[in-house]
Amino acid sequence: MLNKSEQMLFALLRASLHNCAAETVIFENVSNDDWLTCYKLATLQGVLALAWEGVLSLPVGLHPYKQLKFQWAMSVDKYEAKHKKYCSVAQELQQFYREHGIVAVQMKGVGFSSYYNCPSHREGGDIDIFTYSADTSKMSHKEANELADTLMKQQGIEVDNHSYKHSNFVFKGIPVENHKCFVNIYTNPNFLGKLNVILDKLLNPEEVNFYDGEFRIIVPSKEFNTIFIPCHAFQHYGSGIALHHLYDWASILHKYGLCLHKDITEEYFLRAIAAYTHLSNKFLGTNIDVSNFPSGYEKLADEMLMEMLHPKFPQVLPQRNPISIIYTKTRRLLVNARYSKNVLGPSIASTLMKSFVAHISNPKNILNRGEK
Repeated sequence: MLNKSEQMLFALLRASLHNCAAETVIFENVSNDDWLTCYKLATLQGVLALAWEGVLSLPVGLHPYKQLKFQWAMSVDKYEAKHKKYCSVAQELQQFYREHGIVAVQMKGVGFSSYYNCPSHREGGDIDIFTYSADTSKMSHKEANELADTLMKQQGIEVDNHSYKHSNFVFKGIPVENHKCFVNIYTNPNFLGKLNVILDKLLNPEEVNFYDGEFRIIVPSKEFNTIFIPCHAFQHYGSGIALHHLYDWASILHKYGLCLHKDITEEYFLRAIAAYTHLSNKFLGTNIDVSNFPSGYEKLADEMLMEMLHPKFPQVLPQRNPISIIYTKTRRLLVNARYSKNVLGPSIASTLMKSFVAHISNPKNILNRGEK
């Protein structure tokens, strides 16, 4: 059961997604506390600017109180300014790489915001790119990906290569991830390795316009995003899955429907897709038939929703005692291993073993409370 503020937020998001007026009955007789809680929840879930679209669709008499409304509008202004800056930096980065024979495709982020009615209202954290060679007769894809990092180092930019999945650097003040692969293959090499091959075939990048053609950003195909967007969200299941992930998925479903690649036949992943789609249908108003998907998705959908709205464990642990930290992190790991098994297929034992190896390889992470 959703509380009042959660009902309000979903109504605002439905109005945003479908570009229509929010259901007024939900906003009758709401208190200032209800509005404040709704605002805080929208902020926490990364959908503040999207919810604002819903607020503006309401009759003025049902709007939040003046002080909160002003604060909300100011926060949205910051979203919009941030989005335009990200578009500028993303274009500058891809143009710089193009001069060196490298294609830089924007995954998620500003590239995916083109799916939104108002692109500048999609929250962005960093810039995710996938780099490859524009001409394999001159340079292989692997060489191009490595050159992308080398070019940053030549400009005095520090590049962190701690992850096999992507490198990290900061370009023009914005954090960038340069991906070597699309998904976390290490989690489940069999399934996610197969998925990575499929995604590579479906990349088919194209350019989209932002701000009346002021910026042109290279983005993947909708077929790519139909797999990549939910898979990315599932990798956050138990470690930060939020309503902004679900809104991304609803945006795809609303715009293009659901058409998965024929080679994706794994029951656990199809059930997870059905569960995610069920949540989109029920709370964001999409209308996609999932009756032919594996059974049991309703229960999984309930667990996903609870993890979005009321996660079992916070991202930053409040405990400071070393024993308490280890105990809580162990409990969280066991829960997250089950979540991962339900959506991406790796065995619980495999997940636990890989986590153990990762912590032994980097002992300082054992007592890391999740703070950045």
